Amino acid sequence: MVPIKPESIAAKIAGALAWRLHKVLGDRVVYGTLISVARRWRRVLTKPVFVAIAGSVGKSTAKELTMGMLKTKAATVGTGGSFNNIEEIAKALLQIRPWHGFSVTELSESRVGWIAKETELLRPTIGVVTVIGNDHLSAYGSKEAIAAQILNLVLAIPPHGTAILNADDPLVLAMATQCKGKVITYGTSSKAQLRAEDIGSVWPDRFQLTLVFGDERSQLVTQMCGAHWVPSVLGSIGVGLAVGMSLEEAAAGISAIAPFEGRMQPVETPNGVTFIRDDYKAPLWTLDACLEFLRFARTKRKILVIGEISDVGSEKAKKYVRIARAAQEVADIVVFVGPWASSTLRAQIPGKEYALRAFNHVREAAEFINSNTQPGDLVLLKGTNSQDHLLRVILNLNGSIACWRENCNKNLYCNECSERMRPSAAPSARLHKTSNPLTVPPQIVEKLKSKEGEQFIVGLGNPWEKYQGTPHNIGYETVDKMAVELALAWMRHGDSLIARGHVRGKRICLVKIQLSINRSGEGLKQLSDDFSFSPEQCMLIYDDFALPLGLVRTKMRGGAGGHQGVASIIESFQNDSFRRVKIGVHPEGTGALNAEYLVAPFEAQSRQAVESAISEAQDRAIKLAFPPIKVP
Repeated sequence: MVPIKPESIAAKIAGALAWRLHKVLGDRVVYGTLISVARRWRRVLTKPVFVAIAGSVGKSTAKELTMGMLKTKAATVGTGGSFNNIEEIAKALLQIRPWHGFSVTELSESRVGWIAKETELLRPTIGVVTVIGNDHLSAYGSKEAIAAQILNLVLAIPPHGTAILNADDPLVLAMATQCKGKVITYGTSSKAQLRAEDIGSVWPDRFQLTLVFGDERSQLVTQMCGAHWVPSVLGSIGVGLAVGMSLEEAAAGISAIAPFEGRMQPVETPNGVTFIRDDYKAPLWTLDACLEFLRFARTKRKILVIGEISDVGSEKAKKYVRIARAAQEVADIVVFVGPWASSTLRAQIPGKEYALRAFNHVREAAEFINSNTQPGDLVLLKGTNSQDHLLRVILNLNGSIACWRENCNKNLYCNECSERMRPSAAPSARLHKTSNPLTVPPQIVEKLKSKEGEQFIVGLGNPWEKYQGTPHNIGYETVDKMAVELALAWMRHGDSLIARGHVRGKRICLVKIQLSINRSGEGLKQLSDDFSFSPEQCMLIYDDFALPLGLVRTKMRGGAGGHQGVASIIESFQNDSFRRVKIGVHPEGTGALNAEYLVAPFEAQSRQAVESAISEAQDRAIKLAFPPIKVP
């Protein structure tokens, strides 16, 4: 299982002091002083060999591998975790002592100019470049622009230094001509000086390869999972060669290193289920490696859990659907988690809907996964830790987590967080009293089963009086208006108010779920189970903060679009085949809306547009539910 890492007293004291310094002096002064002192300290450090690693992917792993390998030769220190901005590099530099043999640091290309500043501070002797990928592509516009930033590392290598470059990446290999020092190229290409041959990694076997450098050959069996680690491993071996280690010595150093936390890290559980944690980050372009790993894995069942995907770009929903289709080809069960999860349900395969599931929150996903896994299953977690914290799926197995907060933005794993056992999920919020609804007697529920063709029109909202007249309750207002005009009476059934009648001789049922709007799915699913209606018989009416105030749009199916109530319904049904009538609530001339706006009453000047929109939404709902018969 995943070990819980308690925060040390020293770390707490250091954190408290740092917070006070920043509060008193300000970030700019504190960081400026830190970097200035580190720059002076670097001039004193003549013995340590400084190694810097850059690239779009694999640099953190390459850094850890390199540190572990070099420790077999001399005392080695480096930056912790995946911290790679200049402030963290300055902190790490101040921890180096004159007697240390090596310092290993990863650099950041997150922003233009960062690598140039970091290399000016570090003055590395050895530089490693892994891969130029699509991370930060939206910020730079092209991979060539990203490569131009990373080139600053190669340009910083002195004549007596060495650049270690990936020959399999043309953008990296092209940097060799601009290096003032020695160059070692690596890869699977025959042009590479350091080559990988006979690569294999089929679970449960670990990543292994044959290393070739000149006349030397050495077999390397790592403890890592996945063949996509080739650039990280070879880059680290290249550092070993650059500092005088033999190929065999470097390989022995790498083979002793355990997988790193959150990077294809195997975790065995007492119930016989094995998790592969690849939950640190999930850029879109790295998913192929996970799918390839699962495709060939030898195991009882394969389960893939995908959280927030980064660097997706435009048409996010369509890309999630494509990912879902590809994932179902290699995994027995695919689970998506997060605000875009519901958009994948259109990729469900008829007759195999159970194989693709979508959950808005990690808590519900964890409960589903842990109640459906069996001994011998292999579960791969792929997510973005700072956004979804998928580690909670594993911690939930033995009750090591009570925090189910969404988007806490802490860039540490939950087993390291001092707040992990602090309950943070919203309490249940049911309405126990209503304003004089009739209650449906249980003995006549059977008579109320939906009839063929009956349409269920669901207005979303919050049932408490304080939410009346707010944007989030515009769905309630619409079905209330319909009930009045159709002369229908509301009555209570479970967690819902329903009003049934006829329109144009056809049956209609208006619905208001009497739970908080974010739990609409729970109430509607219970109503569906009792009355036997399908998502295709349902229509949702609700607010859309992305649409201008008063604008009404219809939609036949799809994801939640950020609406938590809709996400709750799609999650509960695991189906997105709900027709929608969306009412715009975004006032003209305003910027981004916050959550408080949605639960505050409309301003008086907005009511005319609201009333007009409600009338239009009512008309559209009726036409959508009962389309006019076309006469030829």
